[in-house]
Amino acid sequence: MWTCYRNWLPTQENTNVLQQHKEVLTLPAINNGPTSLRQRTNMKGQDTKLNKESSSTNHFRQTGKIQNSHRASDLLQQGHFFKVEAAKALDLHEYGRTSEDLSKLLRSMEALTGEDEGEDNDWIKEERDTDSRTCLSAKSSKDDVDKRSDSTLPVTILCSTTTNGTQRKEEPPFFVEEKRFMVYICGGYKDTVAERRALMENIYPRLYLYCKQRGYDFRMVDLRWGVGDPVAECHDTAELHVENLQRCQKTQGPNIVLFVGQKHEVQSLPSTITREAFEAIVRVLERKQQMSKNKPLEDYPATGSQSSITTDSDTSSFVQETIYGNYLNFEEQATNSGLLSQSSQSSFLDGEEARLSPAGVRSQGDLDKDLTLLQLWYKLDENCLPPVYRLLPLSTHHPDMLSMDEQHRKQARMDWNAACHRLWGVLQHSAVEAVGQEEASVLLRTVLDWEVEIGMQSVAEAPPEEHCHCYKRVIPDLYYNLKNQHAAQYADLLKGQAQLDPVRSTAHQCFIDRLHKKLRHTNIYERKVGWRRKGLNPKHSRSHRFYTERISSHFQRTVINSINKVMKVTKTKGPFDIVRREVVRVQIQEEIQHHLNYGLHLSKGCTLRQAFLAEVQRAVEQSTTRPILLLGPPGWGKSTTMAAVAQLMASWLPGAVKVLVHFIGLSGESRNIRLVLQSLCVQLAKAYCSHTQLSEDLPQLISEFHSLLGLVGAERSVVVLLDGLDELSEEHGPDLSWISTPLPQNVHLILSATTDSPCTHTLQSARPTVLSLPPLSPDDITAALEAKLRIDQRCLQEQQWQLLVQACLYCPSPLYLEAAYSECLLWTSYTTQSSLNLPASLEGLYLSLLARLETQLGMQLVRRAACLISISRWGVTEEELLDLLAKDGKVLEEVTTAHSSSFSSHPRVPYVLWARLKHYLGCHLSEVKTDGTWVYRWTHSELSHVCINHYLKTDDSRMLLHADYADYYRDKSQYAHIFQPLAWTMGDGEDGEDMTKSYRFNLRKLHGLPYHLVHSGQILPFLSECVFNYEFLLHKAWGLSVLDIEEDLKKAVLPDKVLVDVEVLLGALEMSRVVLQQDPCQLASQLMGRLGCMVTEDHPVAKGDPLKFSYLHALLAQCSQSSLPVLLPSSTCLLPPGGLQHTMLAGHLTNMAALGGSQRGPLGVTSESDGSLRFWDLEQRRVIKSLNAVGGVVADSLTLGLDDRMLIVRMGQRLQVREVESGQVVYSESDSVDVPIVTMTCEGQLMVIFYDGSHLVKVFDLASSCSLLHCVHVSMKRDAIHKDRSILLSSNSIKDYVLFAYRSGGEAAVFSARGGTVLSVLSAQHSAASIQAVEMTENYLLLFCRYPYKRGGEIIHIELFSTTSFLYLRSILGCSQDCISQVTVNREGTHVVAFCPSPFTGITELVTWNLETEDHKHITRFPSVLTKGLCFDLRFCLGICSGEKHLRLWNLTSRINDQTLTYNINKLRSDGSEEVVPMGKTPRYAVCRSIRAGTVYVWNLARRRFVCRPVRVEHGLYSSTDVVLAHSFKLYIFTDRSLNRFQTLLVYDLIKRSYVRRQTGIAFIPCLQHEYRLLEDGQSLLGLSETRDHLLLWDLGSCSIKHELKPSHRELLLHRRPTRDLQPHTAPHRKIKLMPWDIRTESQAEKKRRLEREAQTETEEKRRLEREKYNSIDQYLLSGDERVHR
Repeated sequence: MWTCYRNWLPTQENTNVLQQHKEVLTLPAINNGPTSLRQRTNMKGQDTKLNKESSSTNHFRQTGKIQNSHRASDLLQQGHFFKVEAAKALDLHEYGRTSEDLSKLLRSMEALTGEDEGEDNDWIKEERDTDSRTCLSAKSSKDDVDKRSDSTLPVTILCSTTTNGTQRKEEPPFFVEEKRFMVYICGGYKDTVAERRALMENIYPRLYLYCKQRGYDFRMVDLRWGVGDPVAECHDTAELHVENLQRCQKTQGPNIVLFVGQKHEVQSLPSTITREAFEAIVRVLERKQQMSKNKPLEDYPATGSQSSITTDSDTSSFVQETIYGNYLNFEEQATNSGLLSQSSQSSFLDGEEARLSPAGVRSQGDLDKDLTLLQLWYKLDENCLPPVYRLLPLSTHHPDMLSMDEQHRKQARMDWNAACHRLWGVLQHSAVEAVGQEEASVLLRTVLDWEVEIGMQSVAEAPPEEHCHCYKRVIPDLYYNLKNQHAAQYADLLKGQAQLDPVRSTAHQCFIDRLHKKLRHTNIYERKVGWRRKGLNPKHSRSHRFYTERISSHFQRTVINSINKVMKVTKTKGPFDIVRREVVRVQIQEEIQHHLNYGLHLSKGCTLRQAFLAEVQRAVEQSTTRPILLLGPPGWGKSTTMAAVAQLMASWLPGAVKVLVHFIGLSGESRNIRLVLQSLCVQLAKAYCSHTQLSEDLPQLISEFHSLLGLVGAERSVVVLLDGLDELSEEHGPDLSWISTPLPQNVHLILSATTDSPCTHTLQSARPTVLSLPPLSPDDITAALEAKLRIDQRCLQEQQWQLLVQACLYCPSPLYLEAAYSECLLWTSYTTQSSLNLPASLEGLYLSLLARLETQLGMQLVRRAACLISISRWGVTEEELLDLLAKDGKVLEEVTTAHSSSFSSHPRVPYVLWARLKHYLGCHLSEVKTDGTWVYRWTHSELSHVCINHYLKTDDSRMLLHADYADYYRDKSQYAHIFQPLAWTMGDGEDGEDMTKSYRFNLRKLHGLPYHLVHSGQILPFLSECVFNYEFLLHKAWGLSVLDIEEDLKKAVLPDKVLVDVEVLLGALEMSRVVLQQDPCQLASQLMGRLGCMVTEDHPVAKGDPLKFSYLHALLAQCSQSSLPVLLPSSTCLLPPGGLQHTMLAGHLTNMAALGGSQRGPLGVTSESDGSLRFWDLEQRRVIKSLNAVGGVVADSLTLGLDDRMLIVRMGQRLQVREVESGQVVYSESDSVDVPIVTMTCEGQLMVIFYDGSHLVKVFDLASSCSLLHCVHVSMKRDAIHKDRSILLSSNSIKDYVLFAYRSGGEAAVFSARGGTVLSVLSAQHSAASIQAVEMTENYLLLFCRYPYKRGGEIIHIELFSTTSFLYLRSILGCSQDCISQVTVNREGTHVVAFCPSPFTGITELVTWNLETEDHKHITRFPSVLTKGLCFDLRFCLGICSGEKHLRLWNLTSRINDQTLTYNINKLRSDGSEEVVPMGKTPRYAVCRSIRAGTVYVWNLARRRFVCRPVRVEHGLYSSTDVVLAHSFKLYIFTDRSLNRFQTLLVYDLIKRSYVRRQTGIAFIPCLQHEYRLLEDGQSLLGLSETRDHLLLWDLGSCSIKHELKPSHRELLLHRRPTRDLQPHTAPHRKIKLMPWDIRTESQAEKKRRLEREAQTETEEKRRLEREKYNSIDQYLLSGDERVHR
């Protein structure tokens, strides 16, 4: 059942190559092959047959001896690896097994080896154990009984001698509980319709719901539902019923429920008869012919054929006994019964069944016809061992049985009924004399007889009463209403008479007697019901409706009581995250178990391709650090080879070997690379780090996978085998980033993929060792076919064998070999040569299979079923398939026409049609467990491709079928809440005990609905019903994971629109991922808390404008109506999405404890709680090196030095200096009382250690073997305030400087590491300052001081000191919201990054300062408390949080220049340039004076690389009262203004970045900034006089007045002209004189306006007169040559 074929179909190119080289293939000798197994018709006796079989299999045995001589073959035959691993993979606690049980289990598995060795000797006995003399079909065609079981793995075997699943010996059953119940319903075709229909329509949904609520599957199988008779083209009705009954018996609980009435079952012919029995019957007929010629008719004895079916008291089996002795007029009774009359043969279609046919007296002509008819319909099939006589298909002599014309088909059925009645009569009266009563009873069993015989046996050592139940219906007044037209459906009547048929009545009574002997009366429930005019019809009779309801209710109670005895409903108590982890653990364990069992099945008996396996062995031994890639076309045997490699790996590698094998595509979950890695990590963690808690996200799983591989030691190698990489699903695409090279030591990675697949090209980057699988050799093909034929007890005729071998040689792939062999099982020895056909390609072989099924079952049914299986997501359940078949009108029309199906409710496809299709498909169809239930899918994906290309040739047809699937999941019909809810809910007390409400999620709908909506192109319904449907999101996050929702969101793509809603929702879910993984019920709280404000503020700008969010409004509205009680925030209380997101780097297996960074490249180092160290390449974002702890030191501080060659590890008072390359400890100390605080200087050469709580300082030279340079005591004027964590050190350094301070103090000091002395003490600018951190850049010494601010608040100031003069330069202000914990500076020294965690809110904020522009930004916030952070490069900002094992990484470059994040409280919102001064001699440069006082920018206007950023920025050069002039890269600053004079001149050189001149004692007259002009290359200054009536020319060298420039008299006169002469002519304002009455009547407002106008006029006049008095200069212009000014 757990089956997955790899893609084993050769590509077109390979096929063409084979066609070109077809003539060079050498065929093996075949005269000693299975064609020699043909049986001659004149063979007599069983001994003769056995001798011939023994001689004919010598070739097989010799071949087996040669193959078994290899050591590899012996190991593969044993299957030791998979057997042991399959047992070890079980969790004893979960599955209730003890250690003793496990030991027994292992011993039983080891015993399989002996079974395999004795297989060749016991194969005849095995078949006879299943009653070889029964009339069940011999295992020779698709019409025979399919011996498959749920635990059998039908699989394409490349190197195996096992046969296909339909005829092979069963594999050991799965150890994982199957968790499903299947009940087989049987009864009469006509008389039990009402009871069976009531159960299927009313009780089945209830029981289905009951089991689903408890985590179990439930199925009721009724092969008679919707079918009126057992007629089938290939006479496989009995085999089909037995096969499904045995399938039900493999499940626990009740298996079979029988309904019997007062009517006997329909008789049917045996599909095969053994050669001995048939020839004996023929001899009896021939002897009777001879006797009829020599003896009168009345002299023939009739006793030899007077028989019936009854029960032997000793064996309780079906035997023959006389039932006609009570009838005196036997011939008259037989004639009246119509059993032998030709007129009765058409009654079968009219509603009457075949009758028992006593022999009576036969004439010579009748005997001749009987013998001719028997030989006409039964043919000897010598391809079966031993040979059998096989009943020919109906269409052989009645081709209209397959006609599309209803009338022709009806006539053909009538003709067949005539022949069938006569044949059954011949067998009935001749079989007893020919083979005896016992064999005759077996030969003439009805379908119901077979069901009772098989179903009433003990199952798993349990008596029949444990799993069998019978409902016996009695209609007391039936015999008084035999004239009713419906009586024939419930009683056996004579033809045309209202009388009981005594023969059939007696036979039915014997059947009831036998039933009572097989089953106790406690399990036989007799019910009486009265007769009505329309028979047993619950629709028209209230009493009949009450009867069916009573039967249904009792049936429901009986089944529930039975399944409750075996049902195990596990209730894991505790928080949701614990329960969820337990569920995931169980699912992973089951998945691992399935892969181990599948590998065991594949490796068992694999003996071929030994040369290639030896090549793989050499590659494993040589490629120690590179993966191995096995390539081959589809169907080339990659899976079998991988299983063989896994089995042989223990003998290839020395020491203990742990093999992890995973067959991608074996189940639906195995196709998702995230779940594949999760399974591998679980197995690795169990072996090497059992205490770790694994992640679920793909990037984190990749890192953890690499970390776990790094733990592998030399004492136990690890081999990871992944088969079928090209089968990975589309969730993450062909993501193979988890494959990294080189591989760690003692780790081997073996992969397989299809040639020319996308993943194959992707894998080339890993430079694997590529091995290509060769095609099957002629010897391999011959050996495989011979082995299959031997085990299946089959042989072929000479021409058939030649055709099969030639076809397999033409297409030498294992998949084609398996498919071709399955087709040859349909061949009989009498099959004509013209009808034999094996297409040359696999596609042609599949198309011929589909064409044959269309002919037998109907074109529409096969087409629809094949399309549904092919287009499904990982398979389709039986319930889904039957419902979707019924939704196709063409299928229903075809089925109704062919089978006259009738249903009381909505139309359905009879289950027997699906069962027959499933039976005919055989090994091409597999049943696997996916999404917590059982689904059917194609065994190999190539058949899926063929069906899609054949039936669904256009995209529209595929999308239409996906739409049908989506509509099925979205169905709102009566039973939608039972079969397709989001979850099956079981409330309090429903299970008979006090328990909380439990949920069993419908993973089929949660996975399937989004999948089919997207693939059908219904994106808008996908958005509204899945992505933005709160209940759907809640159930998916609860039943699966929030990661599955994120995968769905990535599919929400509209071709013509970008959905902001999707991006916002995805961001919110990513931020809430940790919370929702622990408790998905907080989904509503998380969404409302993060998106509430955004949605509330989303209003249209104008009427008619669309909203920004199209779906979030409805989603949040649904949150308030959650089906679960939730706490909803009244406002946005959580971080909204849209901020700077971080990347989680996983690689640690336990919580992280410390973080350190490189002083040069993008290298980080972290430590975890067990002391192990990880070195990170931040460019590639992966671990590049690991070191184990030494001496039990678990670092709480890490520092890299000496060009990252040394690592300083501190844990409390202990200190270690280790070499990074070797991991050796070069220095350690542990005797210190105080905690050492470490920093590096001199480019990492010197290690400086301050001791917290003391004044001791040590300096070590790492380049000189960590020698001690200085050990001094340092102190400052003010001692430390705190006793613990009192020392603050700078992590950066220039020269040999170390900046240190006491926390909360007001001073810092510069310590020289080489000199061992304090160079300078820096004091904060205010006595209220409290130093919180210190840092150092190339230009500045930084003191981070906390100051009191506004009503008890605090604010951070960054005080900058010069690194050369140690003088105070300036201060940069922060904001009151900064709560700094850690401070770091990037290597360039341009930005300060501070981490501000808040333990009260659980939020950490990242803030930055630009040391040049003084911009202060709040970059991002995240919901965790950061414990350690650093940022040596704006691209790599690192942090670790409390209780986490992941490293957080931010890239700040994308947000560092975002001005919207600026948060300076002292900065104007509009920042720009107040004046731009181009440099005259170098015009490509310009000096810009900022609006902010004291800041000057220098811009390069020509170089593209300096676009949008200045080449130099200077701060704090002047104050807002100073005057600054720029000329030739020099700034002339007039400062110290007092008494209306500037007393100091400062000249600052922008190139040298220093003051070049300072002159005091001057007296420059202040003017406005723009009224000064520098002349004569900065030597003179032109400005206005104090009275502003003339100009002054100052000599800047002496700071004295050189000239006074006064205007001449002419200019003065010109200047004194009235202003109106210089103004344009405008209309004068006419002054209106107000009269007294106007004044009296004016309003107060008018009066106020009049007074204001008069006051304004008076003011303007005064100003004009003042200007006339002084004649001041308002503005002057200077010519370009600076010689003329006006």
